[in-house]
Amino acid sequence: MSGDNPHLHPSARPLADQDQAARIRRIRTERWIGYARAEAALTAIEDLLTFPKRTRMPNLLLVGPTNNGKTMIVEKFKRAPPVIEAADADGGVAMVPVVKVQMPAGPDESRLFGAILDALGMPFSPRDRIAVKQDAAVRVMRATGARLLVIDELQQSALGHQRPAAPTAQLAALARQRTADPARWGQDRRSAAGDPQ
Repeated sequence: MSGDNPHLHPSARPLADQDQAARIRRIRTERWIGYARAEAALTAIEDLLTFPKRTRMPNLLLVGPTNNGKTMIVEKFKRAPPVIEAADADGGVAMVPVVKVQMPAGPDESRLFGAILDALGMPFSPRDRIAVKQDAAVRVMRATGARLLVIDELQQSALGHQRPAAPTAQLAALARQRTADPARWGQDRRSAAGDPQ
């Protein structure tokens, strides 16, 4: 393909002259396509991030059908507040305002806190007691300035768990400790049924 391609948007014209493999790779690349509900969700998340600390912090539950863009909304938002690497930070501690984890399959409190520690790059032993992991997660989240904890695939908390409200109760406990505001993403409203908060 060659020529000025006047029928194409100016940003797409340089791509038209690339080889087929490059054009296919570009087509397959994820990109943000804004729409009213996604923009409203981003605004609500931004409100959570900037909300002043108080005893009962608000939280957000974003629910929608599978493949509806919930995770992409999270990824778009997660890029906005910059992470400050430890090497660039005062005191040598990284600043991570938004911590995103995926609810582990067959979750329990131990796996949830393990996922949080893993997202923050904190080593832990899978055999540590829940209280040890919880304490470590709270300390590391405070040290890194975490303001928002995003749990993707929240519906996993109700699968195969004898106490489906246990992981979500732990999220409420984190919010009460004023560690970070929980934002939860899931496919089905029934996933939050075990947690009246």
